[in-house]
Amino acid sequence: MAITSGIIFGIIAMLGWGVADFFAAKAVRKSSILKTFFWAQTTGMIVIFIIFSLFFRFPVVSFSSIILLLISALLGVISLLAFYKGLQIGTISIVSPVASAWAVIVVLLSMVFLDEALTALQTAGISLAIIGGILASFRYHDLIRLKLRKIARGVEYGLIAMLGWGIMFTLIGILVSKLGWFFPMMFINVLGVLYVLTYSSIAKKNVSFPKNAALVIVLAGILQAIAFLAFGAGVNSEYVAIVAPVAASFPAVTIILARIFFKEILELNQKIGIISVLVGLVLLSI
Repeated sequence: MAITSGIIFGIIAMLGWGVADFFAAKAVRKSSILKTFFWAQTTGMIVIFIIFSLFFRFPVVSFSSIILLLISALLGVISLLAFYKGLQIGTISIVSPVASAWAVIVVLLSMVFLDEALTALQTAGISLAIIGGILASFRYHDLIRLKLRKIARGVEYGLIAMLGWGIMFTLIGILVSKLGWFFPMMFINVLGVLYVLTYSSIAKKNVSFPKNAALVIVLAGILQAIAFLAFGAGVNSEYVAIVAPVAASFPAVTIILARIFFKEILELNQKIGIISVLVGLVLLSI
């Protein structure tokens, strides 16, 4: 079994986003979603800036790359806000699995526009990782209790998040090939913070620092930064179509932590999802 560095970085991204979401879930119970997102992103931006100043230099950036960076960051913010809006008006058991399918978009776009060819074994591993991530992202019993008329609520926002994240992470693959793996991740993070700050100013949303959730927000921000950088490093050495499904399996990590610390009961579909992710990672490592 020979696991590539790209898959290792994908696993680091999966763990980072999974644990970060666990801390973010604790933070939003004490603060608002927008505050949690803004200050976690700001914390991550500071961490990334420090690393950049110590080890990296600014590359030569073409006009076309600047446009792609601006679009990628905007798609990231739109996707996250759409996801949160979907959860606000809809049900997590519907919206979350729809949004979690963004890796499917990445795989399809990467194969079409980046000419990434996959082996049968890689395709099987990717499929299991994607299916596992989706299964782990919702509770089956919450789904079957929904009334038919409520099922569609919020789905449109889940679809926006799915498409936005799918396109964004595909564009990141292009940017990494042009600018190296670090700079695009840093620039997109900075732009994301600026976009959210602009949105909060226009919408007159309060984003003051929530002191009562300071520790978990800082931890979430640091882990998000590590995960984001790991994704960039992963696609620098491996197909985007392989790294993305691995990283997108992070809901499996979040629900395991929720089971351990929040004593949440795992549904059968979530257990199957975790097993599916693990089997998928094994197949990708062969």
